[in-house]
Amino acid sequence: MTHAARFRSLIAFTSLTIAPAAHAQLELVWADEFDAPLNTNIWEHQIGRGEAYGLPAGWGNNEQQYYTDQIFNSFTNSGQLHIVAQQIPFGGAPYSSARIRTLGSFDVRYGRIEARMKLPKGQGLWPAFWMLPTNSPYGGWASSGEIDIMESVNQMNRIHGTLHFGSPWPNNTSAGGTLQDGTDFSQDFHIYSVDWNPDSFSWSVDGQVYRTVTSGAWFSSEATGNPRAPFDSPFHILLNVAVGGQFPGDPDGTASFPQQMVVDWVRVYRERQTAYAGAAHAVPGRVEAEDFDEGYPGEAFNDCDAGNNGGAYRPDSDVDIEASTEGGFNIGWLCEGEWLEYSVDVASPGTYTLRARVASPTTGGALRFESDGADISGVLSFGATGGWQNWTTIETQVELAPGPQIIRSINAGAAGDGFNYNWFELEALATGCGDADLAEPFGTLDFSDVVAFLVAFGESGAAADLAAPFGALDFSDVIAYLSAFGAGCP
Repeated sequence: MTHAARFRSLIAFTSLTIAPAAHAQLELVWADEFDAPLNTNIWEHQIGRGEAYGLPAGWGNNEQQYYTDQIFNSFTNSGQLHIVAQQIPFGGAPYSSARIRTLGSFDVRYGRIEARMKLPKGQGLWPAFWMLPTNSPYGGWASSGEIDIMESVNQMNRIHGTLHFGSPWPNNTSAGGTLQDGTDFSQDFHIYSVDWNPDSFSWSVDGQVYRTVTSGAWFSSEATGNPRAPFDSPFHILLNVAVGGQFPGDPDGTASFPQQMVVDWVRVYRERQTAYAGAAHAVPGRVEAEDFDEGYPGEAFNDCDAGNNGGAYRPDSDVDIEASTEGGFNIGWLCEGEWLEYSVDVASPGTYTLRARVASPTTGGALRFESDGADISGVLSFGATGGWQNWTTIETQVELAPGPQIIRSINAGAAGDGFNYNWFELEALATGCGDADLAEPFGTLDFSDVVAFLVAFGESGAAADLAAPFGALDFSDVIAYLSAFGAGCP
């Protein structure tokens, strides 16, 4: 199988069950298999000794190379990227090499980032596979962070994985670990990985974790109220081979040149947002607030603070969940800007009564609902109920299209408003055209409704499941649809 075919196969079928959270899955979202000339729309060569990027000559580390975009320093061949350090004076430096990055073309926040590589060897060699913040939201290095997935120096008998963080240089600090198990990493290819989750990093070589660092160990002086800073923003990928500098020391004449780092591939996996417990909520029906989707913070949900301060039901989640006096659980203490997403499957299009169960001791609050990013409810405001568990129901009517969609419930209240949230439900109202009315304009039947039924039938959608046995689509569902269509609209 060619590298291109292998990559297409990976994109289509790779789904790794790993354990950042219950039911979570990692899936391949980006890769470069290097089976074509280096794509400079993805990888940018950084050129020079660092001055063009605001650094002193030597890239801030007294390195001895000049980075070029020349073919003798970087090229692809037989499905592999070669980054070659040469003892060729260039640009006033005694050595030349290459440094490439994905800034402006690809970045990532959270996931597994890994590469299969074979390292160079010799005094003064410093290969690296690492990441820098795309926008540096917390200021200059290292208050906005740095993620070193793999660094090694000189004899390549140890691997380093490191986070850099804290305050701007020179008051920066770091945390990480080292693997030294007797392996000479220059002799063969190995897979170097980091699993980056909101509250932890784990480094591994060939699938074996050798170090984990949790968010209690890192900080940014520019975001003291944010326990995840600076590692809560997108980072881009870098690959390079440095020569000399503060980490390895300079070449002493014992290393032979050229030396190269060979990269077989780079791949990125991320947790896929999925319905909690793996099944979309059926609409019409009731959705418990605590059964929000699995996924990363800021993507499947957004909570004002890290962790589950209620400690109930999903204790490892980043949403506050507590026991409810009405049975089960509720989302607790919603504050400004919090939201949750729910994967649902709407059986039929039309008008629904939307109800939500809420409680607020003193301030009252407001909710707003979206479907696939479009506002469906407007702002539903309510007053104080006299207690966190003194529940009231708010309601409105909404229009929903059929099929799978994401419903987001949003705290639309003012700053300082706080309330609890127990559930929402959607109850269908009669549309007048029955199960046959599957496409706009609703309230009439035409060929677009027939097409919508055929699409739903082909995709095993709930909107096409009109006859027993329910849960499976067969010819009886077709007959039921034709009968509903033939009945027309009053």
